[in-house]
Amino acid sequence: MSDTPLEPGCATSHEKLTVFYVQPLVTRYRVEVVDSLNRAFKVRVFASSPEVDPRGFSRETPTCDEFVVTGITRIFSERVKLQTRVFGQIVRVRPAAVLIFADMRYLSLWLALLAGRALGVPVIIHGQGLYRNAQPSLMRKLRYRAAVALCTRYVCYSEGSKLSLARIGCPSSKLVVADNSLRVSHTVRPTEKSGNEQGVMFLGRMRDGSKVECLIEAVESLRRKGHDIVLHLVGDGKHGERLQRTYADRPYLVWHGAVFDDGEIASISRACRIGCYPGDAGLSVVHMFGLSLPPLIHDQPASHMGPEPEYVEDNATGFLYRRDGGVEALTTELEKIWLLPADEIRAISTGAFSKYQQLNSPTLGQRLATIVDSAIHQ
Repeated sequence: MSDTPLEPGCATSHEKLTVFYVQPLVTRYRVEVVDSLNRAFKVRVFASSPEVDPRGFSRETPTCDEFVVTGITRIFSERVKLQTRVFGQIVRVRPAAVLIFADMRYLSLWLALLAGRALGVPVIIHGQGLYRNAQPSLMRKLRYRAAVALCTRYVCYSEGSKLSLARIGCPSSKLVVADNSLRVSHTVRPTEKSGNEQGVMFLGRMRDGSKVECLIEAVESLRRKGHDIVLHLVGDGKHGERLQRTYADRPYLVWHGAVFDDGEIASISRACRIGCYPGDAGLSVVHMFGLSLPPLIHDQPASHMGPEPEYVEDNATGFLYRRDGGVEALTTELEKIWLLPADEIRAISTGAFSKYQQLNSPTLGQRLATIVDSAIHQ
């Protein structure tokens, strides 16, 4: 399949076809996806209403043909969810295609798959597969096999995601890869970095599993050894207020809070030598790449929030520390980095930025638009 991005209106010679894009919420990093889809199709977005999410996500109302505000309700049990209005709109409108997120706990996903099969509407699922489940249960395997059997395409976040589904018997003909990424509106090129910056940037949500306190301890340990190091914390979330209150007396901890403006984040990053997400990372590593900040993350891929940390290659695009070594291992790796010559840091910053460029040539949205067009016209 070609990765050439679609031109506006290329989905049909006369009028754009209607495509549904279903998400639990549209975060800032998914706006580019909607924009790219909207250039090729008439896009109807289904998502929850715009506001700041209590987990630290931003919620956006992107430019599209129609934004359908949906509710998300729990049914039968706490684990089963239903996104309202999706099934009914598929039946009534019969769009050219549906692109939907791959959370198997959503009954609305299964209803969309069944409606698509009954009405001849291509349904494209987008997700990370069984990347985090090295040994999935039989029921989980059956759910994924059924979903892939019913859908037109399953778009995998990475090659690792694709392998995880092929491994349980999902047909390769249904699986396609569009490396999960994000487009940063303000980047920092490696030529703008000195390699001697005194800052480390934490960028992401302060949630369970982020291990921000481990990073704070590692920074404090280096300072006790005489290293002039500053930690910039960009983000908020479940633990944000508690952490800021606990460590309020540390002047070398700079709390920026929830910042969603790419230009402001880029400005903060200029004082930093590397990025670090000490816990289970996700897309934030790609944002760090775009700022020429080599990410420091742990070395257990299946424990991360998604497959994106597999883009981090030790001493080439970023750095890895031993997850099972805890704070001590993180401290040791951070000190090694701090002792590297500036030219070596700049070389790894160049590798990080090159990876960002690779992941966005074409962008995720352009790749998805091409895949959706292929599913419509197969």
